[in-house]
Amino acid sequence: MKLQTLKRTLPFIIALFLTMFYFALPIIADWIVSIPKYSRYAGSDAPRIVSYLQTGFVYPFGKYISSTVRHIVVFPYILSILLLLKYILKKTQPIPKYLLFIVLGGLFFIWLFPNTLLWFENSHPSISKGSVGKGSIINAKRMNFRGKNFTTLSFPHYILGRTFVNDQLRTVLLEAYETCEKTSPTITFVVGEIGLKNGGHFPPHRTHRNGMSVDLMTPLLKNNKPYRTHWIGNLWGYALDFDNKGNNGKISIDFETTAKHIKALEIAAKANGIRIKKIIFHPALRKKLLQTPTGKTIRHLPFSRNPVVIRHDDHYHIDFEFIK
Repeated sequence: MKLQTLKRTLPFIIALFLTMFYFALPIIADWIVSIPKYSRYAGSDAPRIVSYLQTGFVYPFGKYISSTVRHIVVFPYILSILLLLKYILKKTQPIPKYLLFIVLGGLFFIWLFPNTLLWFENSHPSISKGSVGKGSIINAKRMNFRGKNFTTLSFPHYILGRTFVNDQLRTVLLEAYETCEKTSPTITFVVGEIGLKNGGHFPPHRTHRNGMSVDLMTPLLKNNKPYRTHWIGNLWGYALDFDNKGNNGKISIDFETTAKHIKALEIAAKANGIRIKKIIFHPALRKKLLQTPTGKTIRHLPFSRNPVVIRHDDHYHIDFEFIK
């Protein structure tokens, strides 16, 4: 009897929980901003991210209604969707069980062989429109999940489509990694976030909108040996913090390898009619980077001179553009 009661009330419980989370988002954001570690850059981004998340709770209608109306309809909207799903499941059993096994089996196969997703790409060339901060892309291609000396920061990022890029820029990235096989043979590089399939707004990033921006996770050392630490506990590497010398306890930034990678990107870009438009790496760390042997050969590149909202130490952001 209790089980039947739980089944009847479960949609209401879930809807209530999600609604409470919806209204708690600003409180959570204020708490994060109050932490000194994050306050220096979270303050300006927090309201924008909260607004985006709350709008998503009443997708696809959220962007067409005011925040006041959204606050009123969020609970009944979520509840109606859950009740509809419950009705569909009830009418289609046992089909959902088979679908669940198919979906889980498919995800397991893709987890084992993620690059198989590249087989489903169309053959049309990518067209980047607008700027990295206000643009879109047609026929974007997914970046390879892994190669001989690189991997993507996480499978969820890959499967959720957050690594789409202009096909010509993908060629640049792959050629640069081929070069790094010779210049940095012991290093496994990590690809960060790139963009969505159709470009456009890519939270929490301000840019990454036309397939010509990439985040590349900073190569690391631990006890002077190559090291990687990218998991949910440190936001897949995006929550690592380094001091102005590039140290975080026993972990440190491998500045020479970073410089070799950027140099390889510059060469590959020129060979494919592309150039580096901007490199964002924290100014204090940039000095250390440009003091390395290879760093001295990339001083001419357009590094951002001033700190940006988010401290770029655990990754370096690069915007590219086509040579006209």
